[in-house]
Amino acid sequence: MPTLKELHDKLEAISAKVESARQQMDFKRGLNDGHNLSSGELLARYKFLKDKLDEEVTELDAHARHVSALEQDTRNWINSIDLGAS
Repeated sequence: MPTLKELHDKLEAISAKVESARQQMDFKRGLNDGHNLSSGELLARYKFLKDKLDEEVTELDAHARHVSALEQDTRNWINSIDLGAS
């Protein structure tokens, strides 16, 4: 029959495994929690980026510097990378 110390040691080992599993679950939940955007949030981000881009183009045009289609496409591409990294 196991001794009282052996039973306590086994209980401590189980407790440590449970705590480890709980910490891993908390960590995984922290990675995933809140990172899934709704369609409304995606649309709001798109509108924000588009407004910023339009402001930049307007500002450049106001200073008599024409924005070419290539530059416009490049800015759109850079903004799409920024959106994907968020």
